[in-house]
Amino acid sequence: MDTFNPVTHRKLFCLVTAQMTANKGVKLFGVAGEQAIEKELRQLLTRDVMHGVDSQTLTREQRRAALRYLMFLKQKRCGTIKGRGCADGRKQRLYKTKEETSSPALSIEALFLSCVIDAYERRYVLTCDIPGAFMQAKMDELLHLKLDGTILEILLRMDPSYCQYVTYENGKKVLYAQLDKALYGAVQSALLFWKKLTAFVVDVLGFEINPYDECVANKIIKGKQCTIAWYVDDLKLSHEDPTVVEDIFTKLQAEFGKEAPLTVTRGKVHNYLGMRIDYSIDGKVQFTMPSLVKEIVAQLPSSLSSGPCATPAGNHFFVVNKNAQKLSQTNSDLLHRMTTQLLYLCKRARPDLQTAVAFLTTRVVAPDCDDMKKLGRCVRYLRRTAHLPLVLEASCVNNIRWWVDASYAVHPDMRSHTGATMTLGKGSVYSMSTRQKINTRSSTEAELVGVNDAMSIILWTRHFLEAQGYSVKENVVYQDNESAILLEKNGRRSSTKRTRHLDVRYFFVTDNVHRGKLSIEYCPTGDMIADYFTKPLQGLLFRKMLKQILNIDDSLIDSSPQECVGIQGSQGVTGQSRTRQADSTPQGNIEESSSNSAESAETSSKSFLVKNRSYADVVCNREKV
Repeated sequence: MDTFNPVTHRKLFCLVTAQMTANKGVKLFGVAGEQAIEKELRQLLTRDVMHGVDSQTLTREQRRAALRYLMFLKQKRCGTIKGRGCADGRKQRLYKTKEETSSPALSIEALFLSCVIDAYERRYVLTCDIPGAFMQAKMDELLHLKLDGTILEILLRMDPSYCQYVTYENGKKVLYAQLDKALYGAVQSALLFWKKLTAFVVDVLGFEINPYDECVANKIIKGKQCTIAWYVDDLKLSHEDPTVVEDIFTKLQAEFGKEAPLTVTRGKVHNYLGMRIDYSIDGKVQFTMPSLVKEIVAQLPSSLSSGPCATPAGNHFFVVNKNAQKLSQTNSDLLHRMTTQLLYLCKRARPDLQTAVAFLTTRVVAPDCDDMKKLGRCVRYLRRTAHLPLVLEASCVNNIRWWVDASYAVHPDMRSHTGATMTLGKGSVYSMSTRQKINTRSSTEAELVGVNDAMSIILWTRHFLEAQGYSVKENVVYQDNESAILLEKNGRRSSTKRTRHLDVRYFFVTDNVHRGKLSIEYCPTGDMIADYFTKPLQGLLFRKMLKQILNIDDSLIDSSPQECVGIQGSQGVTGQSRTRQADSTPQGNIEESSSNSAESAETSSKSFLVKNRSYADVVCNREKV
């Protein structure tokens, strides 16, 4: 601690200091901390979020029910101090129901489908963010706020008119205020803002909500469809005509940008919900999450960081050693945190990690040393393939293709594993990898249960696209088990002594086949893409499936990082570089470079030089050749 300096050790300082209360933050950050609090409080004043009330006019119950106003400070990596103010809404959970507080949010499946359609129809895309979103909506109940301590002192200094409402409780200054607008922390705030935004989109702009995702709205303008999708206060607008999109944005700006303008992104590349969405290649959309990948790789312990991995999981991945040593609480928490981050990543930009992550999620309760090694292999594979994107393109939005497969009794409790993936042309728009909830007696039963596991999303996808205005001609499910196909097509008529015990609910598939909602077709095992999500594949089969799922080619896979020695910061490689072999020992530090800038991220004393070429760069170079 004698040699520790927050300025020179800023990166470490941000990692070890979590966000803190206002009182502690002001003591540590001084004037910068007070300025951060002032900036946050200024929103309450300029947006008329509250007004002071005389505490004598409040009943004892109202004073007890008042929500305390909290302020947290944190120093960003850039050195600036960020303040986050919110109400402590825990008291509301005692009398508020889930229906009164749950707000719809854009599903990741709806977002991906809309992005594929944007690329397919060559739409102009704009993303924007509404500042102070919750404070735009009016509060729907009589709710009071309680301010005290450093926050109150700064508020009185900013607006002395509140001095008349100050009272004392237990010798401390206290201010009660009535909330006129929704505030972060109040449990119904998100729902109130969703209602306000939805009302504006429907009543003012004339859009129609998709009943299968209440955060997607459409309208036919100039003979073409215009789509608005939003996740809380982050909006995505798209239409083939840029003037239509800009006109809608102008109306949103006039309604929600009165106190502060909306932040907007135009062009081919958008940072949306933590993802980098790139439309640079005609007819295709590319998803990457470089910041999250760097964060995950940086957490890998040095003891697990040696050696590259060609696949995220070995053949023995589902095997559990009951005699393996349990992890310490610190390492157990690390495994849990990194698995959660990997789960977030694989459900968005890296579906090739799903099989490994699906197993790791079943081990976070009581992990052992083997689980930590399996996590290490998955992260080393991610480090080696950090440059790989998910590239989606549609050949026809009217034809949906599904591949569903199951691996029989691969888990320690003898349960099977379901894998499924969907595409509208090329690239996996949606994929799943999950352990089945029941035990089955044969591979045929496992296949039937696997299709039943995927039925909800299979039907939802069809209904969502139809509600978007697209007539679905084909919704085909491919399987590699002909006995399971007969059961799914014919139901009880194809059931024998070995399958007559099956629950009626698993013939829900048969009912939808007869209704024409989907069709079942045979697919050879060698072409069964969903096989990737049921077991850890290796070698050429893994590479084949990887290219189909991510919609990439050999040129991008082979442009994986090169091992180097003698890296010295930004000076580049000072030693001799060599091509990485499968079992070589890594040396040096991680360096990720893009076409625009070079960034460095230290993961451990043993890392790689990562050459981060985008998919657009590879395609551009190929076209030049």
